[in-house]
Amino acid sequence: MPRLLLFLFILLPAYWIYLLLNTRPIMIYDAINYDGLGRVIMNQGMDAYFHSLNREPLFPYLVSRAMILAKTFGLGYHYYLKGILYVFLALTLIGIYRFARLLGAGRGVAGAGALYAGISPALLNSVLWLWSEAAALPLGIWGVYFSIRAWKAAMDFRGLGRVFFLSSLSAGCFVLLLFVKAAAGAIVMLYMGPFLLAGIFFLLFRGSGRSAALLMIVFIILGSVHATSEWVKLANLRGNGNYALTSRVDYALYGNTVRRLEPLTPERISQAVLSVPRLGFCERVYGSACVFWSFPTSDRISFDAIADCNARGLSAEQRRSFFMKNSFSLMKQHPVQQGLLSALEGAKMLFWENRVYFVRYPDWMVRLYSTNALVYTLCFGWAFLSLAALCFAFTRRSAEFLLAAVFILVFIAAYSLFFIDIRYALPIAPLFIALTAGMAGRILRV
Repeated sequence: MPRLLLFLFILLPAYWIYLLLNTRPIMIYDAINYDGLGRVIMNQGMDAYFHSLNREPLFPYLVSRAMILAKTFGLGYHYYLKGILYVFLALTLIGIYRFARLLGAGRGVAGAGALYAGISPALLNSVLWLWSEAAALPLGIWGVYFSIRAWKAAMDFRGLGRVFFLSSLSAGCFVLLLFVKAAAGAIVMLYMGPFLLAGIFFLLFRGSGRSAALLMIVFIILGSVHATSEWVKLANLRGNGNYALTSRVDYALYGNTVRRLEPLTPERISQAVLSVPRLGFCERVYGSACVFWSFPTSDRISFDAIADCNARGLSAEQRRSFFMKNSFSLMKQHPVQQGLLSALEGAKMLFWENRVYFVRYPDWMVRLYSTNALVYTLCFGWAFLSLAALCFAFTRRSAEFLLAAVFILVFIAAYSLFFIDIRYALPIAPLFIALTAGMAGRILRV
């Protein structure tokens, strides 16, 4: 790796420590909820946590560990939490470097991609706030990395031992991702599609060796994720009577589906397009009307429907069934509108490098991050690079590029049924960076 990059990597921990000591999360919205859940786990344990259907457990557990450290050694628990999340970010940087190398990038390009992730305003902001995305940063890229290594081991079939080991590592990453983002269950299931199809193809036409290896990958990864999902659902069923991973999926899907399938006008279409970058363009033109394409509108629809279900005396399971059944019924009635607006919603994930928020920064950083030239350059620049890398991946006859692109697409597709906040894209931002480095390495041959 070039000496300049090595020197910059040496300086990186000092920058991280400076941010750890000079920033503070703003306690608002989800941060208040995570703070409360962390205290429940710290004071009463995980059993008490499952007595209230709420959020995925990994991040609240990390918050509780930080609180215990603060109680033992002093200082606010936010400092310890940021320290824990810096470990997750460091693992992310290593994952980006290794993945870019797997894609064919040289050490310099792969190192540059990892270094950018270490100073990225969006990724660092996720470490410094009290929201869960930072815990997911390394899990997606390492899960995909190990699954691709398992694919390659299956293609170079020399026995099942190495395939089993790599598949188990991938499964472990995806299970932890499920503990941060419940949508990982559906995402991993769809991602395993190419593995399953290839396994069936080799079974029918090319012999049983590679087929057994590929089907082993599917069995280990899907089996682990499904078993974990069932364990969490059963824990919730015993604790609070809800057979579900989280409390939000069913009513969030209903609220967003009803909102999205409202009659369209030219103004609403324009508002939807201008809302994609999440940089205030829509508000400058249409003002408060843009809230239609944001979560307050879908939440209002959802909460009104919940109140109606409660008034009718529906149980939690009956209410969940009502929301899911009616959501998919509406989608079937308006497939074109649903498809186009879902695709537009998914496009928001390209703009993952966006404005920072919910963190108090030093004054000089506030001025820097308020500079529109910097924000727009990074936001649109990385959106263009991310889209270009995704398109490049689908033009390559390379399992590494194709499988990475498939994971990104199924991740976007799963979230596109809902309202997408920019932070939801952060778990796949490391994959975008690695794909961009891989594309640069292949094009520039460096």
